[in-house]
Amino acid sequence: MTKNNEVVRFLIEAYFDGDSGKAATEAGFSKQQVEWWLNDEKKPQKNIVRRLMHAALATEFRVIVEYEAIDYPTGKPGLRGRLKELLKNHEEANGLYAFYDSMASLVYLGKSNGNLLGEVYQQMNAAIKEPIFPKGAKQPKKKCDVIRYLSAYEVLGSDVGDNAKHVEGLILRISKPRLNKNIGKLQETDV
Repeated sequence: MTKNNEVVRFLIEAYFDGDSGKAATEAGFSKQQVEWWLNDEKKPQKNIVRRLMHAALATEFRVIVEYEAIDYPTGKPGLRGRLKELLKNHEEANGLYAFYDSMASLVYLGKSNGNLLGEVYQQMNAAIKEPIFPKGAKQPKKKCDVIRYLSAYEVLGSDVGDNAKHVEGLILRISKPRLNKNIGKLQETDV
């Protein structure tokens, strides 16, 4: 038995619920390969262990919807129904969402903690409290008066911290969307 085999066993137990098939799928190996390493039939090389570690520990982002037109419906099921359709069974996801105006410019970025549909719907209906157009121009009352496109990304969990919050803070700092009040907070780390 090698140390690499021990590391593979630990990763599969700790991060893939002891399921060699799940580990194989997420890391891009065959189930047979993983079984060989678990049973000490073959020694996994350093790059294999690194790839398995990445699959176990790295934050993963999945696109739910990207630059989809909202097409505000009238009547039932209304806006909430349209958002549910766009989020494709990811209504309870953790992650980030972005609103764009008619020129595809980012106007708002938000983070969801397990209620993506509710958060997106609430923010779309939120009032705009400060003028966004020059003085004298008709000001939109709600964010949905400006928003025309939606993007949403699931951010899978991490034991290390709130990665979605870190990504949100970085994007807010760089892009400064017009409808966000804060510019994001980046957490300092001790290195």
